[in-house]
Amino acid sequence: MPGIFGGYGCKPELYETLRSHIEEIWGECESLSLPNAFLGAHAFGEASALHATADGLHFAVDGESSLYRNARRFAQNGEPALFRFQSNELELGVSCKGNVAIVDQDNQIFHLATELTGNFPLYFTEVEGGLLFSSFLRPLAKVVEAVTDPIGIIEFMRYCRNYEGRTCYKEIRRLMAGQNLVLESNSKRLRVNEISKAHLDYVDEVEFGELIKRVWQTFQSAIQRCLESESRHALMCSGGWDSRLLLAGMREHIDSARLQGYSHGDINGRELSIVKHIYEASNINLHLEPLESSMYDLQTLQKGFDRVENVVPQWHRAGVRLSEAGVDCVTAGLFGEVIAGRHGMGYLLGGWNRNRFIAPRLFGNRSKLVSKDKTDSPNVYEMLRARDFKKPWYVRSDYWNAIPNINEEINADIEKSIHRYKRRGINNAYQLLEAWTAEYLGAHDRGPQLLSCRAYLNIAIPHADQEFFCLASQIPISLKIPDIITRALLQDHAPELLHFPTAAILVPANFPIAVQEITRLIRQMITTVSWKTAVATRSLLRPKFFGWDNFEFLRDGKALNAVVNDLKSDIVDKNAILERINKLSSIKWKQSGDYMQSFNYVMMQIYSTDLMLR
Repeated sequence: MPGIFGGYGCKPELYETLRSHIEEIWGECESLSLPNAFLGAHAFGEASALHATADGLHFAVDGESSLYRNARRFAQNGEPALFRFQSNELELGVSCKGNVAIVDQDNQIFHLATELTGNFPLYFTEVEGGLLFSSFLRPLAKVVEAVTDPIGIIEFMRYCRNYEGRTCYKEIRRLMAGQNLVLESNSKRLRVNEISKAHLDYVDEVEFGELIKRVWQTFQSAIQRCLESESRHALMCSGGWDSRLLLAGMREHIDSARLQGYSHGDINGRELSIVKHIYEASNINLHLEPLESSMYDLQTLQKGFDRVENVVPQWHRAGVRLSEAGVDCVTAGLFGEVIAGRHGMGYLLGGWNRNRFIAPRLFGNRSKLVSKDKTDSPNVYEMLRARDFKKPWYVRSDYWNAIPNINEEINADIEKSIHRYKRRGINNAYQLLEAWTAEYLGAHDRGPQLLSCRAYLNIAIPHADQEFFCLASQIPISLKIPDIITRALLQDHAPELLHFPTAAILVPANFPIAVQEITRLIRQMITTVSWKTAVATRSLLRPKFFGWDNFEFLRDGKALNAVVNDLKSDIVDKNAILERINKLSSIKWKQSGDYMQSFNYVMMQIYSTDLMLR
């Protein structure tokens, strides 16, 4: 993964040690030594991540593919404006599609800033009045000989995320979405500012049709800022709404000869069949990659982890395949859930509660945009707090029992997040929930999927474009849920893509949303009956898969046993894990269609944590 590293006000040997750890992964990196400061970076190909402006600011960037081009142009010509200082406070421009570190030698000030979604990790630690930072956590922990944080470790293994800047190490914090860390050399004062404008208030009242026009124009601008038309691009595609909207937008900017689709999963299953029909109708090349045990080769997983610090086998494989095919940049529908209304209440509610929340919104008057979501405003903290957090089955009892007040600590972190959003200016409960899920479920949980491809090539995230993301976050959820705006955009600009169902529904996507939601329930019932029938007949009747995520190839246990045998940490109970893997060979062990996917998810989180702590 491309990244930045360095520090301010530290001993030079700390910079050199940090650089040597990162160069063990990537080879020689760019670096710049300044009085009292050091900047280092890695970027793919001929791109440079280190620059200096005409007025003497030195800066390093890490982020989407377009950021490296824009950084060079900004340093040379001042346009496009990557960042600026307004009343001595940093503002990131719409072209700053990632993170930035800035050394202001004249004023003896150092800045670290993250883009508004927080998708690109950036870690920092205070050292003897100075600061070390890095896009990579494990090398930074080695330099400062950081002490592990048991609560951070359990959070990461259990939730695939850490709350409010916590990491697996006590001395190291993660800069959160849309934050600017400022270190003033003269006063030795360290402060963190909130600079994101996302989820603040609502857009002005407007006709629904006018809103759709504005959203589409903003989306097209986002795609043009993200994607260079002369490069080769790949789109990670599913049978859902987000990648379908991206396809519609990208076709207007990228020639079909420079665009290809990529999808992994059950290549004989329903979802990938839908994807295949979409791309055949669009006359765009598509690569289908089967899920298989070879993705779990330990050497490959460890190499991928070293570069991106997570283990998501199918996405690591995508990066390899696309790089081999000569693709320059890959994108996915990450953060598309915000415009679709699937973050916030749409995500947190499950089962009949979700249906009760959605139902009245399916039949509302959409001729005008309401100004606020007021009805049944939820208690945000009560919805988010951890309740009776019990020992995960794979954690050793002695390790767990030595952790004090884990429920209280996790809930304190969650409450701090809510207060952080309020300090930013978010007051509406629905927007607080959407901000929380977008950051923690979007960036921290799902973001590592696309970031895995950065082990081998650049990425782009049009849905995370500053202008588009802010607009999407300022549309009331009552107007977005479920996928109503996305459907309207496709209806106006790519109606042929609505002729195909999504993976979650049983009718074409141009059917009324209410009908689609009914078929979603029918599909869920069919899946449940299918698996119960498979159990009852001892697999004589095979279970039915509607999605891409058929991980049944792991049931023999060979790949997973190899992972367990490679675990080094004494945190996990290897015997408990091996026992559960052995039971996988029996269909009776599985009562639902998503168990193997969930089990794989847990195993890869365990392995990611184990590799992080080595």
